Amino acid sequence: MFKFCSCSFYSRILTTTLALFACIAQAQDNLVWNPLDPENTVYLETAEGTAVILLNPDFAPQTVRQFKRLLGEQFYRGLSFYRVIEGFVAQGGDESDLDPAAIKNKLPAEFEIDWPQKPRDKEAAGDWVGMSWTPVQEDDLFAPFTGFIDGFPAARDSKKGGKAWLTHCPGTVAMARNEDPDSGGTDFYIVIGQAPRYLDRNLTVFGRVVWGMDVVQRIKRGPALENGVIEEDLDRTWIKRMRLASSLDEEDRLDIYVADTNSEGFIGMLKQRRNRSNKWFHHKPPKVLDVCQVPVPVRLEKSPSTRS
Repeated sequence: MFKFCSCSFYSRILTTTLALFACIAQAQDNLVWNPLDPENTVYLETAEGTAVILLNPDFAPQTVRQFKRLLGEQFYRGLSFYRVIEGFVAQGGDESDLDPAAIKNKLPAEFEIDWPQKPRDKEAAGDWVGMSWTPVQEDDLFAPFTGFIDGFPAARDSKKGGKAWLTHCPGTVAMARNEDPDSGGTDFYIVIGQAPRYLDRNLTVFGRVVWGMDVVQRIKRGPALENGVIEEDLDRTWIKRMRLASSLDEEDRLDIYVADTNSEGFIGMLKQRRNRSNKWFHHKPPKVLDVCQVPVPVRLEKSPSTRS
């Protein structure tokens, strides 16, 4: 027979969990919160709920431009997530990725950018400057340097001049493609499992889920032996619609704020996660930190349904 645990057991677990996160809560007091740019915020609506995607035109300008155009045309409305692999990715679109000949408006690969970048303001003083960079780790398994660039987990190949790219962490949104690096067009995927970092610099990452990852995790999975491809319509998760936040009236948008990854509070959180000095640990973990194991705090002030 199964034996149920007592309430006192759960109380001890809760106490331990609260203790582990107490120091993180202190660091969050120093966080700076940034609102989402409605011009680069996408609402993905399914029967399971709504997920919010933040686009990144700095790393993938042509991909973001085409994606926005498709959103404006309501291209994704009524399409589905047709290839969903447990612990890996959920891929949706018009299924052109399964038939390379059907891909239209192919996009050039945007796997990486030159680093550092010029100032966004042409009148800004100084020569070459980098975007904001908050370091996380050196010499991890896939890159010489990892960190955060304006809220996005990223990597670099040099301390000075070189290349930078966005990493495949949970919630990453990227463009699907075939063998040709310039064969992406419409179909996209969301990372739903452990970080497949071996995909870094091989596919165009153009966004990340900032809210509603629980909704994404409810997307119906496909059969493993069929590479996740779902044949039956009733077994799929369908996209009701995808819209830019800027296409909605302000009162119909979600008031979501994302932590500034350059703030003292966020940097303090990185230090605490790297050191793991809490007494709960009887065997201290090494002082390393995987960029994909650092959640960027996000908060919802109020939703349209709670507005007065």
